[in-house]
Amino acid sequence: MDYTFADRLKNITSSATVSLAERAKSLRDAGQDVIDLTIGEPDFPTPPHIIRAGYRAMIKGHTKYTNSRGIIELRKAIAQKLENENELLYSADTEIIVTPGGKQAIMYAVLALINPGDEVLCIEPCWLGYESCIALAGGVYAGVETREEDEYAVTEKQILEKVTPKTKLIIINSPSNPTGKVLTKEELEIISKICIERNMICISDDIYEKIIFDNHQFHSIASLPSMRERTLILNGFSKAYSMTGWRLAYLAGDRKILGQINKLQQLSATCPSAVSQWAGVEALTGLQMHLKKMTQAYELRRNIVHKGFNNKKLACFKPQGAFYGFVNIKRLGVNSDQACECLLEKAKIVTVPGHVFGRAGEGYVRISFGTSEKNLKKAIKNLEYL
Repeated sequence: MDYTFADRLKNITSSATVSLAERAKSLRDAGQDVIDLTIGEPDFPTPPHIIRAGYRAMIKGHTKYTNSRGIIELRKAIAQKLENENELLYSADTEIIVTPGGKQAIMYAVLALINPGDEVLCIEPCWLGYESCIALAGGVYAGVETREEDEYAVTEKQILEKVTPKTKLIIINSPSNPTGKVLTKEELEIISKICIERNMICISDDIYEKIIFDNHQFHSIASLPSMRERTLILNGFSKAYSMTGWRLAYLAGDRKILGQINKLQQLSATCPSAVSQWAGVEALTGLQMHLKKMTQAYELRRNIVHKGFNNKKLACFKPQGAFYGFVNIKRLGVNSDQACECLLEKAKIVTVPGHVFGRAGEGYVRISFGTSEKNLKKAIKNLEYL
């Protein structure tokens, strides 16, 4: 039978990171000794007290549908977190929605805000999923290209060059996937100034907020003057609490925006997993000791990666947060796809080509140090075969 598919699928592609991680698994299953540095997933287990909270929820019978916005206990915990850590006040009743994962949250936000033809700015290099979400909504993606030689700094000139009368939205991600760049307060002030002057909304993807190194600091753009009403905060539990499989995230923003987004939740997912939500309550309100230990482990791995992937053929920007290294492969004399094939064939390392993170990503590959020190050291040793 010949199938015809919706036109909206023509402009989106499969997730490169997921596809490459699946390829790595297939190669290992076939007996090949490859090192997977692709997927953005912590190798740490979910902390035991969070697992126990999920178990208690099941035993107590919390296995049914919940309120479409999420259980009130979790929304209150999120509101308390935002107040205590970010000095932001949000109503747990009307200004927070719990979602089944961060990707779902981004999709909801873009679908709720973007009409066909509306333009969306993204600070490149950036997570590959933004462009597909924008395309699915019929929007137009515009990359604001930042450069390694400028330490991926964001300037007013760069943004204004891409702003048009059709620009409605800007998406920021700090710390950044894939570069590890942390936006400074001064850079956020530049972005907020443009948002206010050009009547734009900002989606702030804060999913790596807890994973920051050295003396860098996370600042919420929503805390800047006049930005709360035009900012939609995305955050979640997958990275900081190593809860990727629990599929749990949240959006916080003005009640008018959240009211529209809730329609999408009701019509698609209905609600997140009840068990995951009760585990999320424990994650936010219970012991936090693991956060420091995990970040210290990531920082040690960051140092290993930064030293090991800086050599005669490769160079790596020193990540300020998150758990990725963005490796410059230009001295190999090949493009990023070819570099990935070369790294796989000669060094048995599976990486992600930089071009999937926008035009600014060509000439690079992304590696994840969400894996063990042992794997990272083995991968670096294998670089001698390049």
